[in-house]
Amino acid sequence: IENKHHWSAEYVRTLNRNAATDSADAVVYNPAGVMKMEDGLYLKLDGQYVLKEYSNTFAGIEYETDEPDFIPSLFTLYKKDKWAAYGAVTVVVAGGQVDFEDGDTTTFLLGQGLTSVLGGSLSDHRLKGESYFIGYTLGGAYKINDMVSVSLGARYVDASREFKGHATLLGTVFGDIRPVVDYEETGHGWGGIFGVNIAPTEALNIGLRYETRTSIDLRTDVKTDTVPPNGLPGLVDGNKRNRDMPALVGLGVSYKFSPKIKVDANFTWYLNNDVDWDDNPVTLNDESEKDNGYDLGIAFEYTFNSKWKASVGYMYTWVGIEPENMKVETPELDGGTIAGGIAYKATPNLEFNFGILRVFYKTANRHP
Repeated sequence: IENKHHWSAEYVRTLNRNAATDSADAVVYNPAGVMKMEDGLYLKLDGQYVLKEYSNTFAGIEYETDEPDFIPSLFTLYKKDKWAAYGAVTVVVAGGQVDFEDGDTTTFLLGQGLTSVLGGSLSDHRLKGESYFIGYTLGGAYKINDMVSVSLGARYVDASREFKGHATLLGTVFGDIRPVVDYEETGHGWGGIFGVNIAPTEALNIGLRYETRTSIDLRTDVKTDTVPPNGLPGLVDGNKRNRDMPALVGLGVSYKFSPKIKVDANFTWYLNNDVDWDDNPVTLNDESEKDNGYDLGIAFEYTFNSKWKASVGYMYTWVGIEPENMKVETPELDGGTIAGGIAYKATPNLEFNFGILRVFYKTANRHP
């Protein structure tokens, strides 16, 4: 939900990176595993272009948005002998926007609620939202022996959510009016990241990481609220609500059946019940209601030669939220994901990764 991890091109082509020891993105997926990499300085820059289509239907009318997103990530690593230092800049929550140009269920119901008080009829309505929680990670790793290494890191999260909406009401007691709402929620917090990597044999590698809860209180900044008579109900300037990032446990197992064939299996457990979220009174759902969730996946990678390798992966996600408590605009649906891609080592010091994934969400029904 809050801390789904899709940060690198390797993840997009495999979906399973909790035991990674082959690229700089391991600093966020398996930070202790970087001690399996060769000494040197690593710099990795990733960009994901996300095509997404959201829709919700109410009273026989379907509301849609297909606003694409671009999500960048940056990873750095310096390893020398038994020590390593690393850093990363990633989008740890959300990372995009939606634009319901013709409105959606939320704006329709809010508009209808106003007409029941002010009279008149609802004409056009629109909703636009954008959300980014950017994480800045620093840490280090240490090799205890050839089998075991450990890591310790810290992450600062800068959170921002912005919502804009309007509706046109015709023939109200105030005449024809166009209420407008524009507000932002911002906050920040710190969290810790602990890792252990165990390599019992040359072929088998096990990665384990624990991310602590990141305490975040979102503060509301109301820029515009012209909803009569006294503003949008529940929207209060300066209000604070808890929206902590839950703790998680990531476990990965990687096994090389041969120099060419590698299999990765992952389990990531999201400890959503570890946090006590406050509901956002502006939305139709109860954001405080949730359960623990998980990802479970497997990936296969084949190395053709010293320059080329390819991979396929699958992951099943259970988010732990009932339909009546999901966001109407961006529902947190359960589903399965398939992925594939290639890696090309152009020179000893330069590698390119290309991946594509497709999520198949389960349909859900709720009654606003």
